[in-house]
Amino acid sequence: MHTDTTQTRTRLFRAVTIFASGMGAAILALWAMDIAGLDLAGRSDASVIGAIVLGLATLAGAGSAHAYFVGSDDTSDAYEMLLNTDPVTGLLSRKGFADALVRQMEAEDNASGLKRSFLISLDFDSLRDFNDVYGMETGDALLKVFGERLRRIVDDAGLIARTSGGEFVVVLAGTHDERELRAAVDALLGVMSLPVRVGQASHSVFWNAGVAEIHHRKSSVERMLRNANLARANARTASRGTWSIYHPEMSQVAAYRSWIEAELHGAMQREELHLNYQPKVSASTGETLAYEALLRWNHHRKGIIPPSEFIPVAEHCGLIQQIGDFVLRQVCEDLTVLPPHITVSANVSPAQFRRDDFVPNLARLLTETETDPARLEIEITESLLIRNHVAMRRVLDSLRELGVTLAIDDFGTGYSNLSNLSELRFHTLKIDKSFVDRLGDHDPSAGAMVSSIVGMARSLGAEVVAEGVETDAQATMLKAAGCMIMQGYLYGRPVPLSTILREQQADEEADEREALLDQADNVYRLPSLAAAG
Repeated sequence: MHTDTTQTRTRLFRAVTIFASGMGAAILALWAMDIAGLDLAGRSDASVIGAIVLGLATLAGAGSAHAYFVGSDDTSDAYEMLLNTDPVTGLLSRKGFADALVRQMEAEDNASGLKRSFLISLDFDSLRDFNDVYGMETGDALLKVFGERLRRIVDDAGLIARTSGGEFVVVLAGTHDERELRAAVDALLGVMSLPVRVGQASHSVFWNAGVAEIHHRKSSVERMLRNANLARANARTASRGTWSIYHPEMSQVAAYRSWIEAELHGAMQREELHLNYQPKVSASTGETLAYEALLRWNHHRKGIIPPSEFIPVAEHCGLIQQIGDFVLRQVCEDLTVLPPHITVSANVSPAQFRRDDFVPNLARLLTETETDPARLEIEITESLLIRNHVAMRRVLDSLRELGVTLAIDDFGTGYSNLSNLSELRFHTLKIDKSFVDRLGDHDPSAGAMVSSIVGMARSLGAEVVAEGVETDAQATMLKAAGCMIMQGYLYGRPVPLSTILREQQADEEADEREALLDQADNVYRLPSLAAAG
């Protein structure tokens, strides 16, 4: 039905075009005669000449239009094919997918209503990173690889399309057995997440997926795509390489994000944002060597709102720069009351770090708060380093001149290589929690990976911090791999500065009492020692 309508519209368009072409040619001919000075008004055969000119011009225009549209059926089909096909992967485009899904739903409505179908949205969110590092040609080559992987696993079992960027969609028929659906999605993610080779290097890739059931006659294709994308976004907030099934509450999540954006504007004025500090501990002595500052939001009505919920919103709406400035100032002020040997690391968002005035503003802040730059460590994610590498190196050189140290956070989740890292001369390398979690699962490859990261960091003269350490088994394996600085719930949860200061005061008082007891004991023993002498 959709094709018949398109053909009817095409025929009508051609008829109108032919008529307009003929009339246009006639008008142009008469205009040309007028310019040439041919006066038709005073001649008896003017009407005859005019009719002849009009007829010839009309025939000429009609002939031109006909010649233009000769074979236009094939041309229209080819143009339609071009619109319906993704030029990079050869899969269906977004438009082609929508048309094909509508036809499939119509066919299934006419057949049986018992069949279930699912729309699966898959996203490779690191495509931009690969494009920045290796160029668009490499990114397109990767997309072709991913498209071929989907073809091999889906084959003729369903529709496949690339809708935009690193986003792909698949439609699969299913049954009422949820286990079958889960097995299918796990298989898709398993194949798509296989490492890829770029040049001589092998890179890990991470995918997330969202699943939405196709409800015939109840939702448009765009609505079903939106539902699947909401489910995919929900999965990504949990962890890389995961997937989830859409449920109506996820639409409420989207509304919740809009509420967070509105409330964040007032959170600063209401002084609802504050910092907690998590210790970094020596694995051999148990001594606290440093802290990481972690942002928290205590809403006046909703209570604690996790950073995983409001930080992405702040980045999206542009408030992250204002929040980042608040964090750095608070850290500098808090350093004045912490022991002088303690350093504090603060996370800096890519948007804040890339600002031209980031280093000058930081220098001014250090001066205003009289903070020793060596006690402040800036944490940036590995993925930030691989975008505009030359500019990043320039900023990092300025930070070193300022005396501030640098830590690379979430190491192992990006695509930087050893040569790039060696040029940056960072101070600390933080092993991502995902690797530490795998240690707890007794994954043999995780231990080898941690050992190689520690060895690489040592060769570059950097310290290694393992974050997310929660069990004694993980700590033991990390120490065996050579990592001697730990951060995680096993060693301490994030707490406010006031808690740290109370514990510090309690420790000092305990030390004073111990010293007094030792002194009293020595005084008590002096007479007996003298008598013995």
